[in-house]
Amino acid sequence: MANKNPWRPTRSAKEQFNRQATHYDARWNSWSAETLAALVRLAELQPHHTVLDAATGTGFTALAVAPSVQYVIGVDVSEAMLEQATHQARERGLTNLEFLLASVEQLPLPNHHFDRVTCRLAAHHFTSVPAFLQEAHRVLTRQGLLLIADTVAPADPTAAEWFQQVETLRDPSHVRNYTEMEWRQMLHQAGFHLEVCEVKTEAIPLRFSEWVNKAGCSAEQIAQLRPLFETDLPNQAKQCFAITATPEGDITFAWPRVLLRAQKRYGAPIFSS
Repeated sequence: MANKNPWRPTRSAKEQFNRQATHYDARWNSWSAETLAALVRLAELQPHHTVLDAATGTGFTALAVAPSVQYVIGVDVSEAMLEQATHQARERGLTNLEFLLASVEQLPLPNHHFDRVTCRLAAHHFTSVPAFLQEAHRVLTRQGLLLIADTVAPADPTAAEWFQQVETLRDPSHVRNYTEMEWRQMLHQAGFHLEVCEVKTEAIPLRFSEWVNKAGCSAEQIAQLRPLFETDLPNQAKQCFAITATPEGDITFAWPRVLLRAQKRYGAPIFSS
């Protein structure tokens, strides 16, 4: 399947996340604990499993699954993120995981090796999601499972366009969020059987001030972003993302999330991206 994504990031994920690494702490990550718990639940991890955590970042997911499995490899393009992940693993005394500097779209890992591949809140940064899915299919064992959690674009085109605008302005490495239907199509084309697709729309509030701080936004970026949440806000986006002004002058909002579990179809055709 050809990659239909017309967007290209103005800053690479490696550059952006090397800049952001120190902003990714436990306080910020706590907002995404729901997706982590759901991903672990869907993975049905076993002590003999080997897990690949794609775009591991500071290792939030890899560190969480390591105590339940035999071995974990976390892969990311950001050296600074992996330094944080390695430090966290040492602090926790975990010895059954390692971190590897590599692109998820071209993994330097053997075929049919992993029982599970996880990818949490990262796929919207990938230049080619189909290429990642092809690689995930390649490295999974015969009955392996792919677990993905990510923010998801709404079906409403006006809200989706606004979502793309603010995410790209905030983070130049952002590529695109996909709709539920697009995920279904990409997984099928990559040779997976989709077993679970859960779209979570209930609000887990984020604060605008923390959201821009996490990305290391400049004052100029913040000045461009704020009107998009206030005076230049379409009604569709306001409703879809539960955007609300707070009494102290901040803004809260909530991104919808998609949780996916897909099983490798052994011998399924793989389409190039």
